[in-house]
Amino acid sequence: MMKDVFARKSRGTEGFTLIELLIVIAIIALLIGILLPALGEARRYAKLVVCQANEKSYATAVNSYASERKDRLPGMDWRRGTKPPRDIPGKSFAEWPQAPDAVFATDQEAAAHQVVYIIRKKTGLPEDKAAVPPGWIPYILYSHIPLNDFIGGNLPSPVASCSEDAWRQSIARNWKDPEATGLPYPANGGDGSNSNWRWPFSTSYQIHSAHWGPQKAGYQVMSPESGKLLTPAMWYPTGSPPAGGGGSYYASSGDPNLPNQYGMNKLSDVRFPSQKTVASDEFARHFGRRPQYYSSPDARQPLMFYDGSVRVIRTGDCTPGWDPSSAGRRQNMGARLSYVKDRQPYDPQLFPSFSNNPEKYKVVAGWYKYTRGGLLGWDIPRGPGPSPNSRISALVGKDDSLSLTANNPENELDTSDKSW
Repeated sequence: MMKDVFARKSRGTEGFTLIELLIVIAIIALLIGILLPALGEARRYAKLVVCQANEKSYATAVNSYASERKDRLPGMDWRRGTKPPRDIPGKSFAEWPQAPDAVFATDQEAAAHQVVYIIRKKTGLPEDKAAVPPGWIPYILYSHIPLNDFIGGNLPSPVASCSEDAWRQSIARNWKDPEATGLPYPANGGDGSNSNWRWPFSTSYQIHSAHWGPQKAGYQVMSPESGKLLTPAMWYPTGSPPAGGGGSYYASSGDPNLPNQYGMNKLSDVRFPSQKTVASDEFARHFGRRPQYYSSPDARQPLMFYDGSVRVIRTGDCTPGWDPSSAGRRQNMGARLSYVKDRQPYDPQLFPSFSNNPEKYKVVAGWYKYTRGGLLGWDIPRGPGPSPNSRISALVGKDDSLSLTANNPENELDTSDKSW
């Protein structure tokens, strides 16, 4: 009797059987399969919230800047014909105008020097590490630099990078020697000088050209030299980058040498603050399996507005924009910005939309980055998105013909004011 009891107890203390072990492993695997997507989604949502907070800081800073600077929108304010300062960090003036009466030749040259000046003052980078890149267009990725004191005062700014922009965040953390990260980089300038030092100070959120440049359709200014009316330059992407080049290749319409073209706009110029975007990411990073280029009609990303709000917007629900390559086309809503975006090694892997080749993306509309009315117009329609009776055609961006008809009117400009 005692033997039977002892035997039963001994069997009761044996380990798991193979079947029991497999059942436990299956349950654990099932739980992991259930929990991992939820954790991944929670992580993505947290990054979206951080990105929205970054943009909120920008949107608030724009209004704070304007309130302190006589209603001016943030931007570079060094001008053609003005002298550079003499307290340039690095104590060398080799790259700056030398003679006592020397002045900047163009607004673009002055703006490039101003951005470098601010970065050097904030970081202590010397001239040999932070030279002014020749022929540099600083407005596209660096218009936030004059706003720096309103977004924390540190450079690189912690709110300048999208939380999903791993490349820019990594080089910003290693800004003293960004190339030591081993990450791919744009090609240096054509003169062979090292211009990669500037990239850690760039931003994921590109401030739109209507903010810092000529923003009225058909806008013209008087040339002080010739007395003729000339169209100011408006920078816009066109074609594919040259072989070995960096990101999108930019061209300009009009005369880039006219004075007082940039940084002259005012906050009060914005006619529809809750519908006009300040800036946006080149890539929609927070939704879907992989990032999408901003111009995909299905792309969604948080956008900042002049009323201080930040909202997630689908590109196809916005005005499709126009082709800014000439003043004449700015009045024609049937003319669309069209170019091919070549994916660069430092760009995220894109989700293909118009092409099965993920290395190229066909851009068929400018959307909120390039709109006819500038600050007088709007980017986001009032009311719901595309519908049979909407101002915005549901086919725009999906149909290469992009034709407009009388049954599909568009109006993204405040035409009650004829001064535009």
